[in-house]
Amino acid sequence: MLKKMLIRSLIGWFLLGSLAGNAQSISFKVQKSYNNTAFEYELKELENRDLHTVYAIAFPSPVTTPSEANNTVHGELFLPNRIPEGTNCPAVVINHILAGGFDLERMMCTTLANRGVAAMFLMMPYYGLRGKHKNPSGILENAERFISSVNQGIQDNRRAVDILISRPDVAADRIGIAGGSLGAIISAAVCGFEPRIERAFLLMGGGNLEKIFQNPCRETEAFRNLLKKLTDEERAAFLLELKRFDPLSQSQALQRLSSNGKLKMICAAEDEVIPPACSRELADAAHCEIIWLPGVNHYTVATQSGFIFAELADFFSSNPPLTWKPTAKNGDVDNETLGLRLLAGFFRDLNLFLGGVPAENHAHHLGMTVQLAANGNSFNGELRLSRGTQGCFKLFVDIPKLGQGWISQSEFPWLAAANNSLFVGSKNVIPGQHCGLFITPEQRMKYQMAVGILATGAMAPEMLKKVAKWKATREPGNKTRIAVDINYAKFKGRLHLICDQNGKPESGYFHAKDSTATFTITDWRLDSPTPISFFSPPAERQSQAVNQQDVLQMTAAVFERLLETVN
Repeated sequence: MLKKMLIRSLIGWFLLGSLAGNAQSISFKVQKSYNNTAFEYELKELENRDLHTVYAIAFPSPVTTPSEANNTVHGELFLPNRIPEGTNCPAVVINHILAGGFDLERMMCTTLANRGVAAMFLMMPYYGLRGKHKNPSGILENAERFISSVNQGIQDNRRAVDILISRPDVAADRIGIAGGSLGAIISAAVCGFEPRIERAFLLMGGGNLEKIFQNPCRETEAFRNLLKKLTDEERAAFLLELKRFDPLSQSQALQRLSSNGKLKMICAAEDEVIPPACSRELADAAHCEIIWLPGVNHYTVATQSGFIFAELADFFSSNPPLTWKPTAKNGDVDNETLGLRLLAGFFRDLNLFLGGVPAENHAHHLGMTVQLAANGNSFNGELRLSRGTQGCFKLFVDIPKLGQGWISQSEFPWLAAANNSLFVGSKNVIPGQHCGLFITPEQRMKYQMAVGILATGAMAPEMLKKVAKWKATREPGNKTRIAVDINYAKFKGRLHLICDQNGKPESGYFHAKDSTATFTITDWRLDSPTPISFFSPPAERQSQAVNQQDVLQMTAAVFERLLETVN
């Protein structure tokens, strides 16, 4: 038995090695499957990245339909690079959202593979290549076809589990499943049919499909139209059949996962597509707690992508923790890889600065000078911002139209202007109040979106290739210049970033449309020892006590102006 396993492992590694850099597809045989039917799957390398490699994967669906294209399941497999001999990694099957653009799923797979977890996303029946890139709404032409498509999607997932278990580089006892929205619903349903699923991550999922489909929103309109076309008898039969695949019907399997800490649900508190009541129904049936994202709906959930992807990676790489994670290649790398590493580090540090909480008696510090030219006007400015614990911060600005001065939050909020005036908001104090409450929701959302993008760029930097190209060049003094061309449909621009030998940003230049900005970073310290007294008002100035809310509103106005300038 041991000899067979060794031979199988060597063959698997040989074939995988020969696939690298090869544009041709290579077939692999799977002898053992959930339905006792042997089959083959094909891999074709798409991209060899720093920490993992992406392959196109194709295999026959266990369900045969009249559409020949739909009978082959297509997807992508993300495998960590340089897995040590004798080590295998967890793996996750990812189901996609209703729109089927696959961007979210590629980000999820990239994040997991960079942490040492293999990941495979599948195109559901009639999506992508399976539907010849046509709109998959045809699955809702009649009730029978819809039920058949849902069933086929579940069986395709089971065959994907067969593939992962057959691989010598995958831990057969650590196969997980994940998805968002529709993908979460399908993933929850699969758990009831596939006992080999060891854990499940459900983002914006829910149960009670009838209630979800009747929810009056754009995304469920096609489902509602299908129900309207049915007679009362047909509708009753359809809904009864649909219950077989409803996540609520898989409560026993979900409870098994939940009881071992292997089920995680994250939902938007203001979701207008998957009603929060339906998410609660599923959580109650599964005996699972929900992590609610407050103030977030189905589409603004992207503002929380940093938190979501961190939870995703931690969930599948812990309990028990992985003993190995991918490491970058040693030695010289090409300019593109070098640039990607530096950009990822920059995004990681900037996201930590804007959204991370320092350790006790520590703070994040950023200082920079800026020369901005826009719409025929130009000005020079200076900004210094420090963020501590317990909501403490200290901001110095010297910008035209805003003026020069300090705003801060310590025990009380305070402002200090250039004329030696000092206002401390120590009157009519309401505990828990902060300036963010007085910033408009639109600007808060833009800020949160930016932080989410930075976090995503840090964890899955390869996704930047969809909207940008970059090149790194060595500069004198062990410095590196990264030139980034952004070519997004709604935004085009060019960024130059100069980093020191440790990857720390020193200066940069940015151009977009009629705006140009040159900046020099004068201070860049993360988690630096900082006494809490640093955030207190200047002792040498005579202070004037004013209402807390007045200071918070003035502080919010300054941040609004800064955000508008950035916009």
